[in-house]
Amino acid sequence: RTPPPPKMVNPVSRMRKLQGRLALVRNGFGAAILPPDVKKFTLLLAYRLNDGHRGPRKFWRVCMPRLKYHNPDIQMDVVRKEQIGGPSHLTVEFDGKPEVRIECKHKNENDIVNELFKITGAKQLPIDPQDSELAADYLRDKEKRIEGKINLKITRAARKEEARLLGSTF
Repeated sequence: RTPPPPKMVNPVSRMRKLQGRLALVRNGFGAAILPPDVKKFTLLLAYRLNDGHRGPRKFWRVCMPRLKYHNPDIQMDVVRKEQIGGPSHLTVEFDGKPEVRIECKHKNENDIVNELFKITGAKQLPIDPQDSELAADYLRDKEKRIEGKINLKITRAARKEEARLLGSTF
C-alpha cells in the first residue's frame, strides 16, 4: 500500500518560512563581500566530527552559504574525506597572488571567518533591521514547531500507555 501524496502547504506560510530562512542567509556572522582578487576557496574536512572537525563543518553549513549569497561569482568547493581525523584547512586562491591556507582543525567557525576576513581584507556587512526581524520570527516559529512535535509525541505516548493498561489495542 502506497502512502497518500503530501498535501500542498499554504503558500503564505511557505513564503513566510522561506523569507525567514533567506534572511538568516543574508545576515549574520560571515556575511561579507569579498574583494575581486579572490577567485576560489576550497574547504577540506572529514565526514565525521572527530578530532577537531566540528568548527570546519559549522563554517561549511552556516558561514559558506552567507559568503556564497553575497559572492556568487567566487567558486567555493567543499572536499569531504572518509578518513577519521586527518587534516582540515581552507585554501584561498587569489588572482595573481599565491594561494593561502588557513588551518581549520580544532578551531570554531568564528575563528575561521575572522582569519578569512583578515587574509582577504573583507569586512562584515551590517545587519539589516528588517531581515533581523524576519529571522527572529522564523526562529520563534521553528521553536514552536519543535515544541509542538514534542508535545504530540508525549500525547501519543500517554494514549498508547493508557490503551496498554486498559488492554485494548490502539
